[in-house]
Amino acid sequence: MDLFAAALLELFDTGETALFVERDDGFTDRDDLSWYLLSYRDFPLYEKRALKFARARVLDLGCAAGRHALYLQKRGLQVVAADASPALIELAKTRGARDARVLNACARLPFGAGEFQTVLLLGNNLGLCGTVPRFRRMLRELYRITSPDAQILATTRMLDLRDTAERAYAERNIVLSRAPHQVRMRLYWQGIAGKWFDFLLFAPTEVMQIAAREKWRVRELFCEDDFARGYAVVLEKMK
Repeated sequence: MDLFAAALLELFDTGETALFVERDDGFTDRDDLSWYLLSYRDFPLYEKRALKFARARVLDLGCAAGRHALYLQKRGLQVVAADASPALIELAKTRGARDARVLNACARLPFGAGEFQTVLLLGNNLGLCGTVPRFRRMLRELYRITSPDAQILATTRMLDLRDTAERAYAERNIVLSRAPHQVRMRLYWQGIAGKWFDFLLFAPTEVMQIAAREKWRVRELFCEDDFARGYAVVLEKMK
Protein backbone atom coordinates (compact mmCIF):
# COMPACT_ATOMS: atom_id res chain seq x y z
CA MET A 1 0.00 0.00 0.00
CA ASP A 2 1.30 3.46 -0.91
CA LEU A 3 0.90 5.08 2.50
CA PHE A 4 2.21 8.46 1.40
CA ALA A 5 -0.33 8.65 -1.42
CA ALA A 6 -3.13 7.44 0.83
CA ALA A 7 -2.34 10.08 3.44
CA LEU A 8 -2.03 12.88 0.89
CA LEU A 9 -5.33 11.91 -0.73
CA GLU A 10 -6.95 11.89 2.71
CA LEU A 11 -5.61 15.39 3.32
CA PHE A 12 -6.90 16.59 -0.06
CA ASP A 13 -10.35 15.05 0.51
CA THR A 14 -10.90 15.87 4.19
CA GLY A 15 -8.43 18.61 5.11
CA GLU A 16 -6.62 16.48 7.67
CA THR A 17 -4.43 13.40 7.94
CA ALA A 18 -1.81 11.87 10.23
CA LEU A 19 1.27 10.35 8.60
CA PHE A 20 4.23 9.40 10.78
CA VAL A 21 7.84 8.75 9.79
CA GLU A 22 10.06 6.38 11.76
CA ARG A 23 13.82 6.43 11.23
CA ASP A 24 15.78 3.20 11.71
CA ASP A 25 17.38 4.53 14.90
CA GLY A 26 13.92 4.80 16.48
CA PHE A 27 13.33 8.51 15.96
CA THR A 28 9.68 9.13 15.00
CA ASP A 29 7.98 12.32 13.85
CA ARG A 30 4.70 13.40 12.29
CA ASP A 31 5.07 14.44 8.66
CA ASP A 32 3.38 17.68 7.64
CA LEU A 33 1.90 16.99 4.21
CA SER A 34 0.20 20.37 3.83
CA TRP A 35 3.13 21.80 1.88
CA TYR A 36 2.40 19.40 -1.01
CA LEU A 37 -0.81 21.36 -1.62
CA LEU A 38 0.64 24.87 -1.34
CA SER A 39 0.01 27.56 -3.92
CA TYR A 40 2.98 29.50 -5.31
CA ARG A 41 2.68 32.42 -2.88
CA ASP A 42 3.39 30.03 0.02
CA PHE A 43 6.32 28.16 -1.57
CA PRO A 44 9.60 28.45 0.36
CA LEU A 45 11.66 31.37 -0.90
CA TYR A 46 14.50 29.09 -2.03
CA GLU A 47 12.04 27.16 -4.24
CA LYS A 48 10.75 30.39 -5.78
CA ARG A 49 14.29 31.51 -6.57
CA ALA A 50 15.13 28.19 -8.20
CA LEU A 51 11.91 28.10 -10.23
CA LYS A 52 12.90 31.34 -11.95
CA PHE A 53 15.40 29.23 -13.93
CA ALA A 54 12.71 26.95 -15.39
CA ARG A 55 12.30 27.25 -19.14
CA ALA A 56 11.12 25.46 -22.28
CA ARG A 57 9.97 21.87 -21.82
CA VAL A 58 9.98 20.75 -18.16
CA LEU A 59 10.01 17.30 -16.55
CA ASP A 60 8.72 17.37 -12.95
CA LEU A 61 9.92 14.17 -11.27
CA GLY A 62 8.20 13.07 -8.07
CA CYS A 63 5.42 15.57 -8.73
CA ALA A 64 3.10 14.28 -5.96
CA ALA A 65 0.01 16.55 -6.06
CA GLY A 66 1.60 18.62 -8.84
CA ARG A 67 2.07 21.99 -7.17
CA HIS A 68 5.18 22.93 -9.14
CA ALA A 69 3.78 21.67 -12.44
CA LEU A 70 0.60 23.71 -11.92
CA TYR A 71 2.60 26.88 -11.27
CA LEU A 72 4.83 26.44 -14.33
CA GLN A 73 1.80 25.69 -16.52
CA LYS A 74 0.42 29.08 -15.50
CA ARG A 75 3.72 30.59 -16.63
CA GLY A 76 3.08 29.08 -20.06
CA LEU A 77 5.65 26.29 -19.91
CA GLN A 78 5.04 22.78 -21.21
CA VAL A 79 5.34 20.44 -18.23
CA VAL A 80 5.35 16.66 -17.95
CA ALA A 81 4.43 15.82 -14.34
CA ALA A 82 5.66 12.36 -13.32
CA ASP A 83 5.35 10.20 -10.23
CA ALA A 84 5.70 6.50 -9.42
CA SER A 85 2.30 6.50 -7.70
CA PRO A 86 -0.77 6.08 -9.96
CA ALA A 87 -2.93 7.54 -7.19
CA LEU A 88 -0.84 10.71 -7.04
CA ILE A 89 -0.87 11.07 -10.82
CA GLU A 90 -4.68 10.99 -10.69
CA LEU A 91 -4.60 13.61 -7.94
CA ALA A 92 -2.27 15.83 -9.99
CA LYS A 93 -4.64 15.51 -12.96
CA THR A 94 -7.63 16.35 -10.76
CA ARG A 95 -5.83 19.51 -9.65
CA GLY A 96 -5.18 20.53 -13.25
CA ALA A 97 -1.92 18.95 -14.44
CA ARG A 98 -2.34 18.65 -18.20
CA ASP A 99 0.29 15.99 -18.87
CA ALA A 100 0.80 13.66 -15.89
CA ARG A 101 2.37 10.22 -16.25
CA VAL A 102 3.23 7.26 -14.05
CA LEU A 103 6.96 6.53 -14.15
CA ASN A 104 9.85 5.67 -11.88
CA ALA A 105 12.39 8.49 -11.65
CA CYS A 106 15.09 6.00 -10.63
CA ALA A 107 14.69 3.74 -13.66
CA ARG A 108 15.31 4.26 -17.37
CA LEU A 109 12.99 7.04 -18.49
CA PRO A 110 10.73 6.63 -21.55
CA PHE A 111 12.08 9.68 -23.37
CA GLY A 112 14.48 10.24 -26.21
CA ALA A 113 17.77 12.13 -26.10
CA GLY A 114 17.52 15.87 -25.54
CA GLU A 115 13.75 16.10 -24.97
CA PHE A 116 13.81 18.40 -21.93
CA GLN A 117 15.51 21.68 -21.04
CA THR A 118 14.51 21.68 -17.35
CA VAL A 119 14.14 18.88 -14.81
CA LEU A 120 12.53 19.47 -11.41
CA LEU A 121 13.50 17.45 -8.34
CA LEU A 122 11.77 19.69 -5.83
CA GLY A 123 10.14 18.77 -2.53
CA ASN A 124 13.50 17.29 -1.38
CA ASN A 125 13.39 14.93 -4.36
CA LEU A 126 17.10 15.25 -5.13
CA GLY A 127 17.56 12.25 -2.83
CA LEU A 128 14.56 10.16 -3.81
CA CYS A 129 16.63 7.32 -5.34
CA GLY A 130 17.93 6.48 -1.87
CA THR A 131 21.59 5.58 -2.42
CA VAL A 132 24.54 7.32 -4.03
CA PRO A 133 24.95 4.73 -6.86
CA ARG A 134 21.25 5.03 -7.76
CA PHE A 135 21.47 8.83 -7.57
CA ARG A 136 24.42 8.79 -9.97
CA ARG A 137 22.48 6.54 -12.37
CA MET A 138 19.59 9.00 -12.27
CA LEU A 139 21.94 11.89 -13.09
CA ARG A 140 23.29 9.96 -16.09
CA GLU A 141 19.76 9.28 -17.30
CA LEU A 142 18.81 12.95 -16.91
CA TYR A 143 21.92 13.86 -18.88
CA ARG A 144 20.70 11.60 -21.69
CA ILE A 145 17.16 13.02 -21.96
CA THR A 146 18.08 16.70 -21.71
CA SER A 147 19.35 19.31 -24.15
CA PRO A 148 22.97 20.56 -24.06
CA ASP A 149 21.94 23.68 -22.13
CA ALA A 150 19.68 21.85 -19.64
CA GLN A 151 19.34 22.49 -15.93
CA ILE A 152 18.13 20.50 -12.93
CA LEU A 153 16.27 22.48 -10.26
CA ALA A 154 16.27 20.55 -7.00
CA THR A 155 15.82 20.83 -3.27
CA THR A 156 17.27 18.87 -0.38
CA ARG A 157 18.53 19.41 3.14
CA MET A 158 21.40 18.10 5.22
CA LEU A 159 21.35 16.44 8.62
CA ASP A 160 21.89 19.03 11.35
CA LEU A 161 25.29 18.00 12.68
CA ARG A 162 24.95 20.55 15.49
CA ASP A 163 22.24 18.29 16.91
CA THR A 164 23.64 15.41 18.98
CA ALA A 165 21.13 12.84 17.72
CA GLU A 166 21.53 13.74 14.05
CA ARG A 167 25.33 13.79 14.34
CA ALA A 168 25.19 10.34 15.95
CA TYR A 169 22.97 9.14 13.12
CA ALA A 170 25.46 10.35 10.49
CA GLU A 171 28.31 8.64 12.37
CA ARG A 172 26.23 5.44 12.57
CA ASN A 173 25.69 5.58 8.81
CA ILE A 174 29.44 5.70 8.21
CA VAL A 175 29.94 2.64 10.45
CA LEU A 176 27.21 0.85 8.43
CA SER A 177 28.96 1.80 5.15
CA ARG A 178 26.20 4.16 4.13
CA ALA A 179 26.50 7.73 2.91
CA PRO A 180 26.58 10.06 5.96
CA HIS A 181 23.27 11.71 5.04
CA GLN A 182 21.46 8.54 3.93
CA VAL A 183 18.26 8.06 5.92
CA ARG A 184 16.47 4.72 6.28
CA MET A 185 12.84 5.10 7.30
CA ARG A 186 9.30 3.81 7.04
CA LEU A 187 5.85 5.38 7.15
CA TYR A 188 2.86 4.81 9.44
CA TRP A 189 -0.70 5.74 8.49
CA GLN A 190 -3.89 4.63 10.25
CA GLY A 191 -1.95 1.96 12.15
CA ILE A 192 -0.38 0.50 8.99
CA ALA A 193 3.41 0.29 8.80
CA GLY A 194 5.08 0.61 5.41
CA LYS A 195 8.27 -1.02 4.21
CA TRP A 196 11.69 0.39 5.05
CA PHE A 197 13.21 2.54 2.33
CA ASP A 198 16.26 4.78 1.90
CA PHE A 199 16.31 8.48 1.17
CA LEU A 200 19.33 10.70 0.60
CA LEU A 201 19.87 14.09 2.17
CA PHE A 202 22.84 16.12 1.00
CA ALA A 203 25.31 18.67 2.25
CA PRO A 204 26.10 21.22 -0.52
CA THR A 205 29.64 19.88 -0.90
CA GLU A 206 28.27 16.37 -1.47
CA VAL A 207 25.94 17.61 -4.20
CA MET A 208 28.84 19.36 -5.90
CA GLN A 209 31.19 16.36 -5.74
CA ILE A 210 28.69 13.69 -6.84
CA ALA A 211 27.04 15.76 -9.56
CA ALA A 212 30.38 16.72 -11.11
CA ARG A 213 31.23 13.05 -11.62
CA GLU A 214 28.15 12.78 -13.84
CA LYS A 215 28.81 16.02 -15.77
CA TRP A 216 26.49 18.32 -13.83
CA ARG A 217 27.85 21.56 -12.33
CA VAL A 218 26.38 23.51 -9.41
CA ARG A 219 25.39 26.87 -10.83
CA GLU A 220 23.41 28.33 -7.92
CA LEU A 221 22.60 27.54 -4.29
CA PHE A 222 19.66 29.18 -2.52
CA CYS A 223 19.20 28.90 1.23
CA GLU A 224 17.00 31.05 3.44
CA ASP A 225 18.85 30.63 6.72
CA ASP A 226 20.04 27.08 7.38
CA PHE A 227 21.11 24.23 5.06
CA ALA A 228 19.68 21.76 7.61
CA ARG A 229 16.21 23.26 7.10
CA GLY A 230 16.35 23.01 3.32
CA TYR A 231 17.92 24.63 0.29
CA ALA A 232 17.66 24.67 -3.50
CA VAL A 233 20.35 23.90 -6.02
CA VAL A 234 20.51 24.66 -9.75
CA LEU A 235 22.65 22.16 -11.66
CA GLU A 236 23.71 22.92 -15.22
CA LYS A 237 24.84 20.40 -17.77
CA MET A 238 28.54 20.28 -18.51
CA LYS A 239 29.81 19.77 -22.04
